[in-house]
Amino acid sequence: MTPQEIRYYDEAKTLLDWRPEEIQSRPELQELQSASNQQGLPEILRAVGERVSKLFEDFPNLTSTEEVRSGPCDEGLRKKCRVTYRGKFNYLVVRRTEGEPLMGEYRTDLKGRPIDYRSLGHGRIFLTYGFATTSLQHFHPQNQIACRFRDFGRQEVAEQEAEVVGFVEIPGKYPWPTEWRHGSTVAPLCLQGLAWIDPATYQILRIETFLLAPPPNGDFESNTTRVEFSEIHLHRASVALWLPTEVVVDVRFRQRHFRNVHAYSGFKLFQVETRIGPVVEK
Repeated sequence: MTPQEIRYYDEAKTLLDWRPEEIQSRPELQELQSASNQQGLPEILRAVGERVSKLFEDFPNLTSTEEVRSGPCDEGLRKKCRVTYRGKFNYLVVRRTEGEPLMGEYRTDLKGRPIDYRSLGHGRIFLTYGFATTSLQHFHPQNQIACRFRDFGRQEVAEQEAEVVGFVEIPGKYPWPTEWRHGSTVAPLCLQGLAWIDPATYQILRIETFLLAPPPNGDFESNTTRVEFSEIHLHRASVALWLPTEVVVDVRFRQRHFRNVHAYSGFKLFQVETRIGPVVEK
C-alpha cells in the first residue's frame, strides 16, 4: 500500500469500535451473549493459532469440484438474487514455497485447462476465489501480529456454541492483502471480519469478511464473504480436514449488487509428478 492508502484506511472505523447497539443491529450477531471483558482473548488466539499452524503444516495438495452460481441482486423489499451464470470447475489447493502465501488456490475447467476469465458469462460476472485457506491466514501465528482482535462473546451457529472473535488487518502491515482487479485496475483491499470458533477444539466453523473501507477510487463499494467450513474425511488421509463447503460472496460495484455462491464437493488428494528426460535435439 502507498502511504496515502495507509492513511486512508487508518482513519476508517472498525468493528473494534462497534457499540452494543451496533452489535445488536448486525443480523449475523443476533442472540449473541456478549463477552464481559477481553481477558480470555489471548488464550483463544494462542489455541486457534496453534490449530491453524498445524493445519498448514499438514495440509496436502487437494482438488475438488466447484459449482458456481452468479447473478445480480434486485434491491428493494424482496432483495432477490437472480442466477444468470452457472459454472463447474476443478478447484486446486497446493502448497506454496517459502516466502509466499502459505497456500495457493487455482481454478481450471473440468479438463484441466486454464480459465479464460474474460469470456465467462460474456464478461459480465465477477468470479471470486481464494477461500479454502486464505480466510484462515489471519489467525496463523505469524500473521496475528499484523491484525487486531476483539472477543465478542458466545453465539450458537449450526446448533453448536461458538466463540465469536473479530479481526482487523493493520493497514500496510498485513503481508498478504486481498486485491480487487478489474481490467487494468488493481487496488489493495483492507479487510476485517468475524470468526466463529468451537470453544472446545478451537476449530474455526465460519468466517465472514468485509471491507474496512471501500478503496478510494469509488467504483468498488463493498465486498462481503461468508465461508462455511465442514469436516471432510479424505480417502487415504490419516486425519479429517475442515474445509469450505459453501461460500457466499456479495459484491457492490458501481451501484450494482452481485452475488456468487460457491459450493465445493468431491475433495481428493492429488500429487504432481515431474520427470527429467534426455534433451531431444531438433
